[in-house]
Parts: sequence; structure tokens; C-alpha cells
Amino acid sequence: MVLGSGLLARAFSSHFLDSEANCVYAAGVSNSNCSDPREFDREKDRLQTAISQYHSADLFLYFGTCSVQDQIASPYVQHKLKMEKMVAEHPQYLILRLPQTAGRTENPHTLLNYIFARIIRSERFQVWKNARRNIIDVDDVVRIAIDLALQEGARRECINVANSSDNSMAEIVEMMAKVVGKKPIYDSVDKGNTYCIDTLRIRETVARCEVDFGPNYLEAVIEKYFSNKDLE
Repeated sequence: MVLGSGLLARAFSSHFLDSEANCVYAAGVSNSNCSDPREFDREKDRLQTAISQYHSADLFLYFGTCSVQDQIASPYVQHKLKMEKMVAEHPQYLILRLPQTAGRTENPHTLLNYIFARIIRSERFQVWKNARRNIIDVDDVVRIAIDLALQEGARRECINVANSSDNSMAEIVEMMAKVVGKKPIYDSVDKGNTYCIDTLRIRETVARCEVDFGPNYLEAVIEKYFSNKDLE
């Protein structure tokens, strides 16, 4: 069973949609800038219902955020931590914390969609020069998650599923510009921060899945999803 309709839900549907033994919870607040308590309460209620309904599932998979490592805890991050505590009440839970996940989605709030839109529209925007972000392909998330959950049988853990390296915001913007073939217009401002994401737990999993987080990974991911993308 897959609960949700967004990027992660669609990515996991072919593997879990018809499964009665496993529940993938891929619903809830999708905008990390959200601060609306009503949206948070809506996810809380739906998550509580799902945990109760699928209490006997062999797997209850939930997606957290690697942003919990950030020293600046936004309302969204605080909310996600509360949801993780709820999920941990399930006897067969598995929480996978994700960074910026790339894929085909019309959600304008994702980092890469935002940068793409600004560049294509020739709109000026700010780039925080002290900020770094971790990018991972949603298809790689699926590969790693399936290996952890079904092959290894990981349960009752909270695991970071992320790229083994990150990139500065300027690097990400310039790579997007290179792929779409248009010069970005931005102001570099002295703001932002970075935080370390520990990926040691998935090192062997990544090797088994043959995921290559090499120096060309960022370009390959942006090329995959944005080289022929139109601005809707």
C-alpha cells in the first residue's frame, strides 16, 4: 500500500501499491517553507489514522527530512520530528530521512524546480553563498530504500538516505544554467549555512545498488529531469 500522490508516492507505487504486507506513507506537507499549523494538523491526523489502520503491517515506511540536522529548526522541521516520534510507535517502522530529492514533479516548492523556473523566466533571485544542499535522484532513493527494507530487512531505525557529498548553491545554479542553456540572473548574498549528513549507514547499500555518487552525479541528475523540461 502506498499513501500519497506526489513524487515519492509515484516512485514507490510500482513496488508497493499492491502490497498488503507493507505500507509506504508518502503523503503530507510537501513545502518545507510551510508554517501553517492547519497543514501540520492535517498530516498528523492522517498519519495517526494510517499507523492505526496498518498497525500489523510488516513494514511502515515514512520519509523524514535530513534538514533536522540544521541548527535552525524551522516549523516544518519541528513538525517532521514530531511525526517521526509518532511513526516510531509502529512495531515495524522504518524512517528514511531524505535531502533535496530530484524527480519529475510539478511542485514549484522543490529547490530544483524553483531554480529552473527563475532561470527560464530570466527572473533575478538570490543565491545564499554560504548554503550547501544535498541532491539525490528519486530513483536512487527507491533503489536504496528497497534494499534496506526488503533485502536487508531494516526495521525500527531512522536512516539518512542521501548523496555522499553536497554542493554549494552557486554550483547547483550554475549547473542548472549549463543544462538548460540560459544564463542565470542572481545576487550572491552572504547568508545560509550547511550541515553534515552522515551516510555511513548506507555505504554498503549504495554499493550493492550500484549507485554512483561521483563528481558527475549532480549534472547527470539535472540533465535527466530538466534538459527537455518545459515551463508549465
